[in-house]
Amino acid sequence: MDKLELFNSLIPIVIPVNSMGATATSLDQPLAETGLDSLDLLMIGIYLSDIYGVEEEVAKVMQPVTVADMFVFMEVHKTKEPTNIQEALESVK
Repeated sequence: MDKLELFNSLIPIVIPVNSMGATATSLDQPLAETGLDSLDLLMIGIYLSDIYGVEEEVAKVMQPVTVADMFVFMEVHKTKEPTNIQEALESVK
């Protein structure tokens, strides 16, 4: 599954009217450069935790700097693995 595509697919869920044009252009991009504020990033972290089955108490300690950091954390702590983006998005809607 394309993690960058998944990350960018969560942005319209978090920010239904994305007038700022927030987007991630690479997994190595610092989160501070995506155009997302701290609340937006928190919500994406919550959604990713749901998608990957990471317990809330575990997810609270995540302190990512880049987009990739979020996914590395999820890989280490996941209890489930979505097979595709559609399945992942359906689990958070």
